[in-house]
Amino acid sequence: MNRKGLAALVLALLAIGLALGLPALQTESSRAASGDLPGAAPAAATSAYEYMAELSDEIGPRVAGTPAEGRAADRVSQWFSQLGYEPAVQDFSFAAGGASRASANVVATKIGSSPRQIVIGAHYDSVSVGRGAFDNASGVALMMQLAEALRAEETPYTLMFVAFGAEEAGLKGSKAYFESMTAAQKADTVLMINFDSVATGDQVYCYSSADQAWPQLTLRSMARQMGATILTSPGLNKDYPYGTTGDWSDHAVFAKNGIPYLYLEATNWLLGDKDGYINSAKYGEIWHSKKDTISYVEQQLPGRMESQLELEFAALAEFLTTYSR
Repeated sequence: MNRKGLAALVLALLAIGLALGLPALQTESSRAASGDLPGAAPAAATSAYEYMAELSDEIGPRVAGTPAEGRAADRVSQWFSQLGYEPAVQDFSFAAGGASRASANVVATKIGSSPRQIVIGAHYDSVSVGRGAFDNASGVALMMQLAEALRAEETPYTLMFVAFGAEEAGLKGSKAYFESMTAAQKADTVLMINFDSVATGDQVYCYSSADQAWPQLTLRSMARQMGATILTSPGLNKDYPYGTTGDWSDHAVFAKNGIPYLYLEATNWLLGDKDGYINSAKYGEIWHSKKDTISYVEQQLPGRMESQLELEFAALAEFLTTYSR
């Protein structure tokens, strides 16, 4: 579908979204009409939601190194293939409970105008409790929706979509992926974007390192231009200065090696120790709990997953198709 056709689809779907009361992109019609958006942003929630449901409802908990995690990796690889990519599976092993366990990263490449690259990652494994819908089927779903929407679009940089395995076992997948990169690939990596638990918490946040804040500043500015809001950490905890976050997710190995990162999640930094760990003022910690299921979130927070995915997709699609340094 060309840009004109995409724009028409955006307008039609936007009307549906507004009728359903989804507020994130209510000021987007003029941008969509001009053909600026690289896909049907309001439709992103529907498609991303379907990806999320397949991982969390059909496969369920995806503990690192188990057959369920393996099925999830196979499913992600199938999705990439169906979208026209040629996914590569990067097998690796890690130690857990005194034994060696197997996992894998699934990688799809979208060639851009420049061979310099942006790594876009989300872990597909989960803990054993709940079904891993929020943490992190939501992140994988957002990544897949972007891979789908951008596959035929011009992007300033080559995009490396990576579904990481064994994040919950100690960031094993992202470490294995980084170690497999050549020195030239590391030098040519402009940015690492990490999606971890992006739809369910009270607010959408994004972070970058204090000395390379341009990714979160740029994305938040683009969201504001769309009439939407993406927050960042407020700096109320001295361990996490304004705009930054901890080293507990797959961005960490890139950040430690000087590569700029952009990390998205949905949570609430005003609660508890003000470290972003408590996701909701009303429902507390949702990730790593029995509440981490689509059915629970649908019943307690109807529409939240869809609207947050929609907002993130629209801002990131704009970022990935227009921004270059």
